[in-house]
Amino acid sequence: MSDFILYSLIASVGLTLALNIIPRLFPNASRRTVDRMHERMEEQARQVENGERPKVKVFFPWKFMILASIILTVFLNLGSLLR
Repeated sequence: MSDFILYSLIASVGLTLALNIIPRLFPNASRRTVDRMHERMEEQARQVENGERPKVKVFFPWKFMILASIILTVFLNLGSLLR
């Protein structure tokens, strides 16, 4: 149990550092992403107004869910083998 706590603390510190350092490596990325999102939203609003697209679009990330499930299964199995 103490190993789990140690690994959790190390992972927490590592993820915190990564989430704080990565945006500093790409300082204009968030601004560009926001601009692209606004452009896409405006384009979609124009398409809805012109009747070119339905008002509601359902998004279900089934491909991502399958991929994440496979990756997590592999990591868990590797972890149990290395233990």
